[in-house]
Amino acid sequence: MPSWPNSNETSDDDDEFMSEFSSMQMEYFQTPNTVIDPSFCGLVTESDRRCILHRQRAGKFVAFEGTDTGRRFVGCATEDGVNCGVLEWVDAPWPVILQRCLTKLWDMYHEQNLGRAQDNEAHGTEVAKLQKELDSLANQYSQLVDDVSKLFDYQDGIKSHDMDCTSQAINELKEKKKQLEEQAKIELQMEKLKLKKEQRCILQSQADIIQNTRKAMKEIEVDRDHLKEEKKKLENVIAELLKVGHGCKEKLDKIKEVVMEE
Repeated sequence: MPSWPNSNETSDDDDEFMSEFSSMQMEYFQTPNTVIDPSFCGLVTESDRRCILHRQRAGKFVAFEGTDTGRRFVGCATEDGVNCGVLEWVDAPWPVILQRCLTKLWDMYHEQNLGRAQDNEAHGTEVAKLQKELDSLANQYSQLVDDVSKLFDYQDGIKSHDMDCTSQAINELKEKKKQLEEQAKIELQMEKLKLKKEQRCILQSQADIIQNTRKAMKEIEVDRDHLKEEKKKLENVIAELLKVGHGCKEKLDKIKEVVMEE
C-alpha cells in the first residue's frame, strides 16, 4: 500500500501526483508479459518519468503478449507488491492485419502448449501407475520376507539344502525388486529429459514469433512506401489535368496507366 502524505505536508508535487493517479485509466494497471530486448531495457534515463504508486524511476520493456507483441513501453519497474503497469506506449498499435497475424500465432502457440500439457498429464499418469506397481511389489516383497522369517523360526531343523533354496528365492526377489526400482528411475529420468526438451521448444517458439513479427513489420513498411509513391504520381498527373482542362485525352490515358500499375 502506498504511504499517503499528511494534510499538513501537502505540496504542489503531491497535488500533481493525486491528479495524475485519479485520471489514470485502469487499463494501465494491466501489465503485459514482456521479453528481454538488449536494445530497449533498463531504467528510463532520458527523462525523470516515475511510476504513479511508488514514485520510482520507470523502466523500459518490450511487450510479449497478444496483439501488443513487440511493442515497446515505459512501465513500473517494481517487481514486488502492486505494479503500476504501463505508463506510456512508445510504439503505436500495430496495423489490423498484423494484429490478426499475431492473434493467429498466439492461438497456435497456446494450442501447442495445451497439447504438451495433455501429454505431460498422460506421462504423469503412467509414472504414477508404475510407482503404484512398484509399491505393490515392495509390499509383496515385505510380506514374503515376513513369511520366510516365520518359516525359518518354525523349521529350524530343516536341512541346509532347503535353507539354501529359500535364501536363493529371497535373493532372486531382491534382485527383481532392484531391477524394478532401476527401471522406474530410468523412466523418470526419461520423462525429465523430455520435459526439458519441450521447454527448449517453447523458448524457440517465442524467438520465432518475435522474428516473424519484425519481418511482417518490414514488409508492411515497404508496401506503405510503394503506395505513397504511386499516390504521389497520381496527384501530379491530376494537377497537370487541372491546368489544361479535363478534355485532354492523353492525360486521362496516363491516369489509367498509373491506376493499372497499382
